[in-house]
Amino acid sequence: MIIKEHQLQNIVRDDTQFLNFLIYGPNEGLVRDQIEKLAKNYLSKGDFEEIRFNGKNLDDDPGSLETIIRSVSMFFKKKIVIADAIKDKHLSIIEEIVLKTPQQAVLIIREGSLGKSSKIRKFFEEHKNCFSLACYEDDGRSIMKNIDEFTRMNGLELNRDIKNYLLQSLSNDRMISKRELEKIELFYKNSDSNIELEEVKILLNDSSSQNLNKMNEYVMFGNPSMSSKIINKLLSEGTSPISLVRSLINYLLRIQQTKIEMKKGNNFDSSIKTLKPPVFWKDKDSFQKHCLKWPLLSVESSLNKLLETEVACKLNSKLANVNCEKSILLIANDGRQYFKN
Repeated sequence: MIIKEHQLQNIVRDDTQFLNFLIYGPNEGLVRDQIEKLAKNYLSKGDFEEIRFNGKNLDDDPGSLETIIRSVSMFFKKKIVIADAIKDKHLSIIEEIVLKTPQQAVLIIREGSLGKSSKIRKFFEEHKNCFSLACYEDDGRSIMKNIDEFTRMNGLELNRDIKNYLLQSLSNDRMISKRELEKIELFYKNSDSNIELEEVKILLNDSSSQNLNKMNEYVMFGNPSMSSKIINKLLSEGTSPISLVRSLINYLLRIQQTKIEMKKGNNFDSSIKTLKPPVFWKDKDSFQKHCLKWPLLSVESSLNKLLETEVACKLNSKLANVNCEKSILLIANDGRQYFKN
């Protein structure tokens, strides 16, 4: 039976019921988060024993998983068995366990990405006594939903600028985003002060924001090599590819706005006064060089490419990292011609 994320907390109701879950997908943080929620709901009904199991054990002893599920502990009435690396070749063993419906146990099979041809996935989706929950990478809508849920649960008020910043900065991995939001909750807990954007940036250890700024500079200075290094660093730390693309889009939009003002006859210093937020004094020199060197047509062409890349990243999360890096490096390569010396 296919279920959605919001249904999970309502499923565990009967102490004596045997429940089977397949929780899978590329969003590893969300997979872990859903397992934690399930365990928390189960724990509210009494103490339980948690057992970790690996599918490789079934190759050595096909009956080992059933033995674990059916065994009775002297100290706990219930148990949760979390099984990793269960493959299609193990399906007959899983089917037998499900049909015998042991009591007072929850079996959770945890996997990464599973295609529609997966026998394990098909079994859990079609069997009436099984639950299948897919955990795909968070997109803009789900990230904003998590932000709203976070503020509601913690009684916090975030203005639009802060929400937009979080939307661009948070990872598409649920667990990483959850930890970042928890920093805000801990800092403002029992505080009457308003939440400020600059404080939020500092709280989130805005190294990612600083690295995004560095990436924008390297790209616009036409340095593909350094751009590639910092892109891979950001992605490895959990920054979403869409965040990288949007950061460069925002930077280009500021250059575009400044150049339009300069075309009206205003000098650079007067033109940047229209920008919100204002250009940070440390970044002013680099920003001025980018505005003077990059032609407006090239800036607008790069913007169009990045907007197409953002759509492509949303449509295909598996290729998002590749598409993101390729698109940004193409722009960095274009920038070489404007900074040859």
